[in-house]
Formats: sequence, C-alpha cells, structure tokens
Amino acid sequence: MVYSENQMSNKERPPYYFLDRSINVLLVDDDESMLKYLAELIGAFPMYQIECAGSAHKALSVWEPPKRFHACITDLGIDDMKGDEFYLLRHFGRQTAFLVLTGTPSPIKGFTAGKLGARALIEKSCVIDQLALMKALNFHALLNVINPMFLRRDDNTLSLSTDLLFSKSPVQVTEWALELGISDRELRHIWKQHLGANAKIILFIYQVYRRALAYYEGRFMDALSGLHLHSEAAIEDRSDYTRMEEYFFLHRSTISDYIEFGNIVNFAEKIIR
Repeated sequence: MVYSENQMSNKERPPYYFLDRSINVLLVDDDESMLKYLAELIGAFPMYQIECAGSAHKALSVWEPPKRFHACITDLGIDDMKGDEFYLLRHFGRQTAFLVLTGTPSPIKGFTAGKLGARALIEKSCVIDQLALMKALNFHALLNVINPMFLRRDDNTLSLSTDLLFSKSPVQVTEWALELGISDRELRHIWKQHLGANAKIILFIYQVYRRALAYYEGRFMDALSGLHLHSEAAIEDRSDYTRMEEYFFLHRSTISDYIEFGNIVNFAEKIIR
C-alpha cells in the first residue's frame, strides 16, 4: 500500500487511496505497443499493480513464489515455452484469473482455454471494447482476490458461498449465511478451513473493493464519453467510506496478507516445509 493514514490530510487523499497497487496484474504480449496500450488503460484504476512481459519465459521470471498475480491478460499466440501457447494458462490457470486475448476467434482454442481455467476470451481487434475489458478485469480480479480457488464448475460450499457473495452483495455475515441456508458458524468454518480466512474480513474486502471499482468505473466512463456525470469528489456515503477506511487500517495486516497470499493456511505450510 502506498499511503499511510497519517501522510495526507483528508482533502489531499484520493478516494480509496489505501487500496492503491494492491491487486497484481500481469500483462503478457509480444507486441510492445499492445503492452503499453493495456498498461495505460488499466492504469486508470489505481488499485492495480501492473507488470508486463513480452514472452511466457519473461512472465515466468516475475512469477516466482510467493508472488501472486490476481489476474493475467495474455495474448493467446505466445508459444515461446515448448511451442505451447497455453503454457501459462496450463500452469497457473487454477490460481490466477486469466483473460485471454485472441486475434483469430477459434471455437477449439476457446474451448481449450476454458477447460484450462480461462475466465474470459476477448477478441483482439483494431478496436477493443475498453469498458467491457475493464469490467471483465475488475470482476475476475476481485473474484480471485476473494477466492483464488474459485471455479464455477466446482460444486462445493466454498464456491457456492463465493458466487452468492457476488450475486447478492450481503451486508453482514449473518445475511450471507442465511442466503446460503447455513449458520454463521458454518460459514465462518468453511472459509477458515479452506483459506484460513475470517468470513467478516472476506466480506469487508469484497465490499470495499466493489465500491472502489464502481467509483473508478464511473470515472473511466466519464473519460471515454467526454462527459462528467460522476463528480470526482463523489463518494456514495461519506460516513460509510470513513468507516471502511478506519476498519481497513485497524485490520490492515490481516487484510493485506490475505490479498497478497490468498490462502494463508497453504502459504504458512509452504514456509514451514
């Protein structure tokens, strides 16, 4: 995180400054101009820490454990690793949200990418739908922050509770559990058992990032349209924003560790080994 709570006055702090560069995104493309284009596009959302690689081999050099990338946007035609254009997806598709760019739509390649865990297939044309790309990245990056193990085809309570979190946006853990049809205690146990996570912290992370991403999506749409429908200073609920800011700093270590490592239980076991 870039700023401390004491570094700036309230007026100087940009909205959601405490989330700056907390979500890691890797861009992989052998076209340097495309890498620059994507980096500038995603740079409009300050919560993203962006790294670029011109090849799969270069990507591997920055993808060293315990480094975690929450999302990866990659060109499908990169085959410098064993002639396999699915190399990165094959090795990291279960733990990272992949958005795959392809210049030639192919049902077979799309099917293969999906089977390997790709979350979205985006046509790489002369004009990329910037808003659609950012909405897809924002959704899947946050989904990976919350539950790096999530796949919709996994019919388990952890995946179901994650899906429900995004579809219902519960306000409290009790509401979340009721929507799922289980007790608070059961819901807390599920997240603790699988990801070493406190369900209340997970709910907070979801709520604060969802609001921050929505805020910057509004600013992004203003820039694309040339209009100014979203006031730069507009925060939906100032008192609620202040509450979130205070809660973040109160639990900063726990929140930051979870975002950085994802599965605290597994990470701790790897360190011990």
